[in-house]
Amino acid sequence: MSQVPEGLPVLGRGRHRSPARGACFLEYTALLAGEPFSDAPACVDGELAAVLRHANDRLSNADRRRLVPLLGRAIGLAVPEPLAVRPRGRTGRAALHWDVRALPGYAETVGTLRETVARRFTAALGVDVPPREWRWYDSGRELDRLFWSVMLEPTPVTTSPAWVARLVDRLVLLHECYEQAMDQLGLARTAPDAGLVPS
Repeated sequence: MSQVPEGLPVLGRGRHRSPARGACFLEYTALLAGEPFSDAPACVDGELAAVLRHANDRLSNADRRRLVPLLGRAIGLAVPEPLAVRPRGRTGRAALHWDVRALPGYAETVGTLRETVARRFTAALGVDVPPREWRWYDSGRELDRLFWSVMLEPTPVTTSPAWVARLVDRLVLLHECYEQAMDQLGLARTAPDAGLVPS
C-alpha cells in the first residue's frame, strides 16, 4: 500500500491546521490512534516521533508516499505515562493531574527503552559507536540525533533514490528495534488514555 485511501488526509510536509489540509506522518498516526490531531501523539515515544517527523519533512511529496506502509505501526511504541488522576466531579483533559510519585520511575523506564533501542539499532546496522561517542547521544537516549548521524554508515550512499531507500529501510528497522526492546523490557503497547483512573 503506497496510496492513502480516498477520503483520508494526504501526507504532507510540516504541521497542518486540520486533516482537511493534509497531515504529516505523526498527525496521521494521531488520527489512527484516536488521539487529537497533533504531530506529537502521546502513543509514540518522543524520540521515535522526532525521527518520523524529520523523515516526513525531508522527503519529497513523491517519496513521502513510501512511508504509507508504516502508518499505524508506531502506535503504542511508548512507555505508558504515569497514571493520570481525575478529581471527582471534574471532567475533561484539563482536569487531569499526574501522579508525581511515579514520574522518576517513568523517566528511568523511558531512558532504558531508548538506550535499548539505540544498542539494538546500531548493532543491526553493524555500526560500532565508540564509548566516548555514546556520551554525545546521552548513552543512546537521544535517538533522533543518533539515527541521523548514522544515515551514511557503514558506507555512504551516492544517489538520492538510494538515500530514500536506505531511510525507509532504517525506519522499518527502528520500529522493529522498538518492538523488540519493549518486549525485552516487558512493556505492553498501550492504547491512548489507558492510564486514566478516577480518584
